[in-house]
Amino acid sequence: MAGLLYRQSYGVLFANFVVVIPVAYVMRDSVTPWMLAAWAAAIYLLTALRVGVSRAFLGRQVATSATGRWVLGFSALSWLSGLLWGLAGLAAVVSHDDMMLAFGCVMLAGMCSGAVPSLSAYPPAYAGSALGMLAPFTIACLAEGDNLHLVYAAFALCLLVVNMYFSAVTYRSLKTTVGLRYENTNLIENLQRERDRATAADNAKTRFLAAAGHDLRQPVHALGLFTDILADRAAQGHILAQDALLVAQRQQTVLEGLNRLLDGLLDVSRMDAHLTRVEPRRVSLDAMFDALCEDYAPQARARGLQLTVVPTDIELDTDPALLRRILDNLLGNALSYTPTGRVLLCARRRAGGALIQVWDTGAGIAPEAQEAIFTEFTRGAAAPGSPTAQQGLGLGLAIVRRLAGLLGYKVAVRSVLGRGSVFSVQAPVALPRASG
Repeated sequence: MAGLLYRQSYGVLFANFVVVIPVAYVMRDSVTPWMLAAWAAAIYLLTALRVGVSRAFLGRQVATSATGRWVLGFSALSWLSGLLWGLAGLAAVVSHDDMMLAFGCVMLAGMCSGAVPSLSAYPPAYAGSALGMLAPFTIACLAEGDNLHLVYAAFALCLLVVNMYFSAVTYRSLKTTVGLRYENTNLIENLQRERDRATAADNAKTRFLAAAGHDLRQPVHALGLFTDILADRAAQGHILAQDALLVAQRQQTVLEGLNRLLDGLLDVSRMDAHLTRVEPRRVSLDAMFDALCEDYAPQARARGLQLTVVPTDIELDTDPALLRRILDNLLGNALSYTPTGRVLLCARRRAGGALIQVWDTGAGIAPEAQEAIFTEFTRGAAAPGSPTAQQGLGLGLAIVRRLAGLLGYKVAVRSVLGRGSVFSVQAPVALPRASG
């Protein structure tokens, strides 16, 4: 509100410059010339100072912590200006001229009412200014004590009360207007973010479908080729059982790959459509690690790799099926992209959670590719000798990131080319069991 206070002050500052001249002209016969000149000079100097302060405030970026001092300075100058105008009202009373008394009342009414829209952005600024204007006039009228002066005193008090009320109403209106403006600004920013998010999602979906179309055409094309081979040999009338078996096995391999691709696409689509349900319960990581070790140990032995699973006593409140799919993808990738050495699965406690990690001694991932690997159909270079069926479809890490998002987990990767990678899943630890 400080900026609004300074911006709206130009109206009352303009009035201070302009109104001084007619007031001094009307009061020239009732006030000593040198006193009138001193009063007018004081008004002009103070108004010039206020203009300079306003320009200084509006022309710089004021820190939030310093705003209070600027508002207090503005208020003090407004109070002093009001008091100077109050001295003019006092001079009208002590002149003992009924016409001058009426003029002083009208002048104060105009200045006091005119300051309402300019100073109400900060009610104390207006309240002090109005009191400075009307208090000397009212007190002097009460001191005179006759009926006429008492009427003017009552009018001044009513004027103060009414203008204070209108100042409060104006302040509430300004506050509401500013609040609505910020709400509209936030709404526009939110709409822009949603538009950008929708555009990004649409672009990502387009790239996703383009890549999926390419990957779907490959196995379908391979199936067509194998079918043509069988048909050609059958037409020649000399198809051997061994040849038919070989073609059938290759078709089976292609169908398995196609099935995995379709399953992966469906998984991604379901998660993007928020159709995957999260069903949390108490899960022992040690039991899940044992099951993973049992499932992946044969694959590790077949590839000459050492699979190490570190026992743990950590328990999680999580969906066991979704967490298992995350670890399946991470372990499967680690075994596929590690030519020699070992793969390690472990979990350790961290402040407020547990850190599950899969380490490998594979080829590593270049720094510029460490974010791209989480997008659909992004593959690394598979380890030499890794079977084609185990080289992945480029969907595993995209699924990992989506599943982690559903569970409220964070997934991170650290990697050094030629030395290996570590994928980390940050998960909250389960609450301790209630003692019976």
